[in-house]
Amino acid sequence: MPFQAFTSTASSETLSVDVSTSAIIRRHLIQGRLACAQGLGRLVAAMDQGEAQTTPLVQQDEGHMGWKQAGITVFTFAAPSAVMAVPFAISSAGYAGGMLLCIILTSASVAAANMLLEMKLLYPHCKTFGDLGLEVIGRPAQVWGNLIQLGNFCLFMPCALRFCGLSLYSIGTLGPLGSCIDYYVWIIAGICLLTTQVRSFDNVQYFTVISFMCVVGMVITMVIGAFQYEHTPRIPAQWFGNPEPSPGLRLIRLAGGFTIGAWAFIPAFLTVELSTCMRNPADFKKSLLMAGSLNVLLFATVGTTVVARWGYNVGEVIAITTGVGAFVKGDVINTLFNAFQLGGNFVSYMLDSVPLSRFCQRSWAPDFKDTWTMPDIIRFFGYSLPTFLSALFLSTFTPNINTLLDFVTALTTPWVTQIYPAVLYWRVLHRRAADNIECGLDNPVKRSEKITVALVFTVGWISFCACALKAVGYLAFDELRPSFQIGCNDWLIWKWSRK
Repeated sequence: MPFQAFTSTASSETLSVDVSTSAIIRRHLIQGRLACAQGLGRLVAAMDQGEAQTTPLVQQDEGHMGWKQAGITVFTFAAPSAVMAVPFAISSAGYAGGMLLCIILTSASVAAANMLLEMKLLYPHCKTFGDLGLEVIGRPAQVWGNLIQLGNFCLFMPCALRFCGLSLYSIGTLGPLGSCIDYYVWIIAGICLLTTQVRSFDNVQYFTVISFMCVVGMVITMVIGAFQYEHTPRIPAQWFGNPEPSPGLRLIRLAGGFTIGAWAFIPAFLTVELSTCMRNPADFKKSLLMAGSLNVLLFATVGTTVVARWGYNVGEVIAITTGVGAFVKGDVINTLFNAFQLGGNFVSYMLDSVPLSRFCQRSWAPDFKDTWTMPDIIRFFGYSLPTFLSALFLSTFTPNINTLLDFVTALTTPWVTQIYPAVLYWRVLHRRAADNIECGLDNPVKRSEKITVALVFTVGWISFCACALKAVGYLAFDELRPSFQIGCNDWLIWKWSRK
């Protein structure tokens, strides 16, 4: 009995120790799992495309847009302005050189937009470009992101207004308005003011289809005009580079072609906001491939065709090409081209105004109910009015709208389309690696990921240098410097032109 009692006591003590030890082990395991669970959301950045599509992290009922419609929206965001400058891009860099630049810039832009999309899926509560910066890096990155994205929108809106006014004037002179472009801009501005009520990319789907048809119409009229009219004198274009005799001019013209390729396709400006409006945001990858393919096709079709027919010496925008009868008032080609251009740039203004107006509303009235009642319509009109007035002011009092576009492109476009996404994504990759180590996993940043980020970042910096060179070079060289004017003949404030 004593032995049995001892054995029973010992067994009880052993069992007590085992239970206590098991409890400690379980507690540590649970703590470890909780630590890993805290980093689980960030680990989703490592998901491949298939996983992202089968496990979407954004609620499916947040938007109604399909991937094809989103692809059209991305393409038409800049295409109405770009299509008229594509021949200049090809002529400045050469047939092969221009297409090579187009493919490189388009590929880098698609890769950067995919980075933004992965981060958007990782942080589904982020609704804007700046929100991602706040989530990934902090307040400084949010300010930086808002500055380059919204700054571009704010400064491109006057360009879109000016392009619309020029198109309306080129279609035909309206009696009392005469030849003052500013009057035509003001008429268009009154119509554009109504677009501030669009509010969301969900509400612009039909307009982007119209814009897409306008781009197709511009392409068709340009190609028909190129075959119907001869260009005199015609200077043959080169396969690489351009035939400018001066090395300095040759370099600046090449940078000019690079600049057009840089702002012709800019999906990163819309990735976060547009994917939020989609039924399945992960499908935005398909939208990017579709839009990128359309952009390359645009350069290959209209760029090479027009330059092959009219030569190197085409205008920076096709309508100002001298020695061609296609773009003369009253000509059918001219009328159709400018009508399509007017429609396309009108939608471009609308697309720019959507995120800009929404940012103002969220900053000044975060509790806005966003209904379609008359009081809310008037309130939203008030929130968006400052952006409209600034666009109208700059469109009227900017001495040369192309110079404004050059500097806006250099200071914002490469940063939004390549540099900023690469910086944020690099931070996410290293955060993911740190979380893996914390969870006891060996999953460092892949070499392919490092190479992709490095290439996108490098293309962005080269693009910035080329765009800045073009902007400054067109002011430094007398042969390239444009004319400047504020006001019209009846109320001329300042004017300068080459003698």
